[in-house]
Amino acid sequence: MTDLLDYVLDAHGGINRWNRLHSVEGQFSIGGAIWTFKGVPDALKDVTIVADLHSERITISPVAGAHNHSVFAEGRLELRSDSDEVLEARDNPGEAFATLAYDAPWDALHAAYFASEAWWTYLTAPFLFTYPGFHTTEVESFHEDGQSYRTLKVTFPADIDSHTAEQFFHFRSDGLLHRHTYTVDILSGATGANYATNFRTVDGIAVPFTRRIYGYDDAQRKVPEPVLVALDVHDLQFR
Repeated sequence: MTDLLDYVLDAHGGINRWNRLHSVEGQFSIGGAIWTFKGVPDALKDVTIVADLHSERITISPVAGAHNHSVFAEGRLELRSDSDEVLEARDNPGEAFATLAYDAPWDALHAAYFASEAWWTYLTAPFLFTYPGFHTTEVESFHEDGQSYRTLKVTFPADIDSHTAEQFFHFRSDGLLHRHTYTVDILSGATGANYATNFRTVDGIAVPFTRRIYGYDDAQRKVPEPVLVALDVHDLQFR
């Protein structure tokens, strides 16, 4: 591990504490312009998310305001009823976006997959950088609004669903995350500048309770309007 990764892990609660935890559950609101653009404006307005911390399994309830929940695990996405009956399913759900035009509307499973692969990364970073197959390198610092942020380039393994294989995480002087920069493969390479704020310590882990995601230009400057995705945590607990 790099010295920056060690510093970041300690700032967020420490790898020893993290390894004693197994799952996380919380109440979330997920909004922003992308959902309206895709025809599902309130699909995940008020949801409960439960995620394993050491394997990519995540449940979202409800999806699109219905009496259902989604389960993403081992590369398969299922939409299940309240009684756990499988209503719809997709193996390799990321492939379902390959034939969609950029402006094509999403269905409930599209929305659930996008939220699942995104939130698992958000809820487990930076600790997932220590998992098998991940590679980190400290690269040139990121500069924004007169501030300098040390930066990790993180390469994700092929068996993890996330926005893209190579992502950048920019950290404040206290080691907490400032911005997460990436492109989104299932959105034809759309840009994402994900700002993490309102950190709170939950069960020994520092978690941003507010995230706002914008596009960015060729110079990696934030495009301030519109807010593409707004993520708010209302309650959270680790187990």
